[in-house]
Amino acid sequence: MHESSNKKRTARILGWVCGSLFTLFSLLYLYVMQADLLATAQHLLSKGQTVYSPLWGAVIITWLLWLLQNVYRRTIAYPLRFHALYYFPSCLVLGLLTSIVPREGWEVQLSANWVWVIVSILVYVLVSWIALHYPDRKNGVQSLFPFLWVNFLCLAVQFCVVGGVANTDDVYHYRLKVERYVMEENDSMALHVGEESLQADRSLTALRAFALSREGALGERLFDYPQYYGSEGLMPDSADTIYVHGWLQLLYKHVGGRPGGNVKSATRFFELLSQRPSAEPAARDYLLCAYLLDKNLDAFVAALPRYYGLDAALPLYYKEALVLYSRLHTRPAVVFKDNAVEANLDDFHHFRAQYADPVERSNQCRRMYGNTYWWYYYYQELPARPLGRE
Repeated sequence: MHESSNKKRTARILGWVCGSLFTLFSLLYLYVMQADLLATAQHLLSKGQTVYSPLWGAVIITWLLWLLQNVYRRTIAYPLRFHALYYFPSCLVLGLLTSIVPREGWEVQLSANWVWVIVSILVYVLVSWIALHYPDRKNGVQSLFPFLWVNFLCLAVQFCVVGGVANTDDVYHYRLKVERYVMEENDSMALHVGEESLQADRSLTALRAFALSREGALGERLFDYPQYYGSEGLMPDSADTIYVHGWLQLLYKHVGGRPGGNVKSATRFFELLSQRPSAEPAARDYLLCAYLLDKNLDAFVAALPRYYGLDAALPLYYKEALVLYSRLHTRPAVVFKDNAVEANLDDFHHFRAQYADPVERSNQCRRMYGNTYWWYYYYQELPARPLGRE
């Protein structure tokens, strides 16, 4: 009687501990990490008719997953030391649910690593077979601790399965979060997302440029972020279907026009747009930054006086480009003086001269001067070919 009572008490404690850990993991995972992915999926599946609530979504999905393991418990009886195995189906469903990515149009698909899924299921079947063939001892009172650490280990492995199956790509999640903030016109928050990361894709780069432009900081902060796509990074690729909330319409309204089908480069688009009466002031900064991203300092210097006075009020990167231009030309078309910027450029050249190896020089300069236009000009390779709109 005492042994039976002790076993029931141990079972209740294990059930409560495992259930609490799974619930906490699921709520935090859904609410903190995957809220934007699920919001995107619901937006697409409902064709924009419904809005996903991160809090209620996390609560409802977690509750359904808890019900799933509760149903599973009624179909199989694991030993107490393997109680956590009841949560494997719920963990697998959670991983698959958060492996969603958009497809063309209003569709979604699962991006799960199916090899990982199959391997996980096979390992689970093997562990289940072992567990069912080694039941708990019927005689003697056992300490709770051996049951706890085995179940903790099982839960940890199953949580890793969730991460292995789900879409946990950093850039993808940065992009979804930035897009949401842009649609909410919360540009300052958008610019904080992934700001320490050197990873970016073209759509994320274009989203950040748009947020900077609306903040009036395109010429001041553009090179705070990695720029891998040259001037084409100012506009998203029309073949990319990841952006789903219609932010392109806001971008076109912001600059005062949209590219035509015969415009094959972002720079040419902004050149044509800046000549139209309908162009917004933002289009001028986009054009100037396009020249900087193309490393076309001559075109930049020719266009800059049309929009800005050559004085201390210039944005930081325009100053850096002008000072660099003056150093590269014996007879510069424009002469610009800024003692602080010139001193910083001297320090940059002195620092880069300390390293003979080109790779080490680039890496060390990026560590110290990676947020300057000078590092971009000397060390960032431009795309091998224009990334135009097809």
